[in-house]
Amino acid sequence: MFFLSLIEHKLRLPPADLSLPLHEGIKKFLDGIFLDRVILNLGRCVSIYDIRNIYGGFIHAGEGAPTYTLEFRMVVFRPFT
Repeated sequence: MFFLSLIEHKLRLPPADLSLPLHEGIKKFLDGIFLDRVILNLGRCVSIYDIRNIYGGFIHAGEGAPTYTLEFRMVVFRPFT
């Protein structure tokens, strides 16, 4: 069965992805983290469905990349529910 799961995640967007539009850069980075991975008690991540909210964009001292807090929905596969 396929399910939509709402996930909140904090990520540091690398400077190489800042040349893209914000949603595209974040989605590209999230695909690299979650795509085809198994998350315990959630299932296997199939794809990022949509990004609901983006908070932050703060650059902390000593870092060269902004930190965002995201809420997004992901399609997950759970064979047994």
